[in-house]
Amino acid sequence: MRNYEIVFLVHPDQSDQTSSIISKLEKSVNDSGGNVHRSENIGNRKLAYPIQDQFKASYGLLNIECNQETIDEIKSSFKFNDSIIRNLILSVNKVHKDTSALLTQTKEDNEKDTYQEAREAANKAVEQEAQAVSKETTSAEETKSEETKESQEEAKEENE
Repeated sequence: MRNYEIVFLVHPDQSDQTSSIISKLEKSVNDSGGNVHRSENIGNRKLAYPIQDQFKASYGLLNIECNQETIDEIKSSFKFNDSIIRNLILSVNKVHKDTSALLTQTKEDNEKDTYQEAREAANKAVEQEAQAVSKETTSAEETKSEETKESQEEAKEENE
């Protein structure tokens, strides 16, 4: 048996199928007597160039050890599955079990996005609070100026 790395891209409208595709591939490999060394649902990522007028796709990655018949079966399943827009099956010399660089980068990007969103939300809250304080200050100043005007008018009336 040989080692293979399989990467496939799922249409973004059907990205919820990525996990089920991975589980079907794992089942196929295990039923044929092979081993699944690494299985990753990387998630949605931006594509380097549009594929079928799509700018994002859901990525799936498998590192397996199996025979050629299983690989042929996987290739044919990719061919007849409309939700898979691209696939790549590579023969590799070494078994890869650790987390892929693509998954690590995706997690880091998501953490950065989450941090930036939280920071932007905090900045908005500070701005809204500052606006509320300035409105209160402005209304308080208007109230004071109205009171001052009224007292000045009363003073004029008393003097007359």
